[in-house]
Formats: sequence, C-alpha cells, structure tokens
Amino acid sequence: MSNETKNEPLSRVARRKEREQQRSAKSALDDAAASLHEEQPTEVNEPPSEAEPTEGKRRFVRARLISIWLRLVIVIVLMAICLATGAVVGYSALGDGEWLDVFRLSTWQHILDVVEKGT
Repeated sequence: MSNETKNEPLSRVARRKEREQQRSAKSALDDAAASLHEEQPTEVNEPPSEAEPTEGKRRFVRARLISIWLRLVIVIVLMAICLATGAVVGYSALGDGEWLDVFRLSTWQHILDVVEKGT
C-alpha cells in the first residue's frame, strides 16, 4: 500500500525518490517524443492528449497574510506592552507603589541612583 492511498504525507526522501522517478520517466518520454516529433509535425497550441499523463497533484501556494515588516512591528509593540505590564505588576503588586508611578522619570532616576550607589 502506498502512502498516497493512506492519505499520509510522503517523507522528504520518498518525495525526492518520486521526483527522480518522474524525471527519469519524463526524460524517456521526451526522447520518444523527440523521435516522433521528427516524423510528425504538431501544432504549438495543441491540448495534451489523453495518453500523456497530466500533473494531477494540486500545488499549494502559501500567500503571506501579514507581511514580514508588519510582523516585526507587531512583535516590537507586543514586547513593549509586556515590558510595561511587567513593570506595573512589579512596582505596584510586588512593591508598594502606585501603578502610575512606574511611568514617571523620577521613579527610574531613583532606581538608577540606588543601583549605582550600592556598587
């Protein structure tokens, strides 16, 4: 039983082997078609005949819903929100300060003075 009949995805190695087999079969068909082409002229816009195998597999193309630069902006904004939330929780819940005091410059200046003086 092949993997396709089980509806399981093929492994990378199995897909590579399948492509190599298709290429070798295609090159054999191309050689046979080249010898036939010399004998019979064909039209350029002729549809493929039923004897020729057509690619029945669906190709999935991934389209980016959110561009890369927008993803970076979103990540940076989320990081800033998390930093601010962590500072508010740390200063007001763990410490005994007001939560709006976190956003004042004097609070951070005091924290830096304590840290530098301790060393």
